[in-house]
Amino acid sequence: MAGTIPSTIAHLQFATASTGQTPDVTFSTSDDAQRGVVTGYLVPVVAWFTGVDALTSPQLAGLLNGTILDWGDVGGVRGPVARAIRSADGTYTLFKPGISERTFQTSVEVLGAIGADSGTIALLPIESVRPSVMSVSVDGVDIVRGRGDAAQWPFVQRTIASASTKAGRDALAAMTAAMRAQPPRPVTVVATGDILQSRCSLTQIRATGDWGAALRGPVAAYLAAADLALGSLDGSIQDVSEPFGCIATTNLTSPPEVLEAFTIAGFDEMTVATNHVFDCGQAACGTKALLQTLKFLEGVGIKHVGGGANLEEALAPAIFDVRGLRIGVLGFDDVAAQDLEATDTSPGTAPLDDDYTEERAAGEPAFFRPASELSLVRFKERIARLKSEVDVVIVQVQSGTEDTHTPSPRSLKALRAAADSGADVVVGNQAHWVQAIETRGNAFITYALGNFIFDQVHTPEHTQGYLLETTFIDKRLVAVRFVPYQIEDRYRPVFATGVLRLKILGDVFKAAKALPERTP
Repeated sequence: MAGTIPSTIAHLQFATASTGQTPDVTFSTSDDAQRGVVTGYLVPVVAWFTGVDALTSPQLAGLLNGTILDWGDVGGVRGPVARAIRSADGTYTLFKPGISERTFQTSVEVLGAIGADSGTIALLPIESVRPSVMSVSVDGVDIVRGRGDAAQWPFVQRTIASASTKAGRDALAAMTAAMRAQPPRPVTVVATGDILQSRCSLTQIRATGDWGAALRGPVAAYLAAADLALGSLDGSIQDVSEPFGCIATTNLTSPPEVLEAFTIAGFDEMTVATNHVFDCGQAACGTKALLQTLKFLEGVGIKHVGGGANLEEALAPAIFDVRGLRIGVLGFDDVAAQDLEATDTSPGTAPLDDDYTEERAAGEPAFFRPASELSLVRFKERIARLKSEVDVVIVQVQSGTEDTHTPSPRSLKALRAAADSGADVVVGNQAHWVQAIETRGNAFITYALGNFIFDQVHTPEHTQGYLLETTFIDKRLVAVRFVPYQIEDRYRPVFATGVLRLKILGDVFKAAKALPERTP
């Protein structure tokens, strides 16, 4: 053979023709859409903090050719555009305002140079894409996330195989078929922030006459389209006691009718490792609130984590098989587990800490206590064990202090430990505001997604959040996407656009920039 072997058949054995020897098959690249076969896909990727995840063809062309110089001109966060331009030989040249040009030999080197706040755009082979950058859809087609017609994706590598000998001609048809790259078959998982169809939210829902009102519409359709939709239930669902209405109370419980919204949105899982899952409205009912919550979720086909009739049940994962990808989910609580934790013989939530003796002795909620009191031996062991049994591990943690974009030291310690122990995605909640994001190794961490269905209106931030969309290809986390929304009328999330979308993302990005490198 002669030429460069396409990556799709690089596993086959070829011998390079010697000088003067006629090669059986010659490989050559092609820019002609009518010739050759697609042997690879390229993906536009941008730095996280640009706030961009979708472009039109003219916008993309302007960014790559240098006629668009500011991300604000394509709907992103204002800032200069840096361009990593790919040459025919596969090398990249980085053009950044005020900085000398730099050359990178491989796409891996480019990926490492695209910092979250670098303002960089590049076209990378799909095999190189990682969640440390934002992969971008173009004209509504998203090759990474499997949306739109893959045949219309223009960013491809084409190869022509031509035969010069009988042996080459005999093998050409099979070789050409083997060369052809297939569009990826991604698996998409979407996670939400805190869900509360109680108190004023419950009153508003009842007033509509539609128990599915909170999630009927585009947001529900988006969740239902995901391969897995994961939620965080910050309250109980029970029919033992009448819930309170729109009054000032921290007793957060809902009647079972609110499950209609969950079924409309296609939720597959809920963590109940939260601090209100024992709440029971106008009459006390003890652990019945938790146990009924589990029963009602199971009744509509929603798996639960983070709570159970005993400690082992509370610590048990939910397992999903999605087109050959085996996904395990765990849930843990550090907000009220010192009071609500399950034991070997009693119901409760899955405790984050190995032992809350120190926190109880201090006489204040555990999430206010220093990270030094947080012991994570069991937490890390459970994650590592699950990783040995499944392809993907997702961990949901209720942790941190409220009404801040800054993760607490305990949150930093726990969520980073989850990533280090084998979790692919770690989702925090409890702050009721959005918080920072980061990658750690090949894992992605979000410290809080904000309220999702909730009645808090103390600040604008209590009504704002984002859905976390994660995408896996061949057992590998390849992309994350942040989908902001605002809660309207104290119960209904609606997708955010324009200035509001950028404001919510800006809160996340600012908090991410301030994260300490050192774990408490």
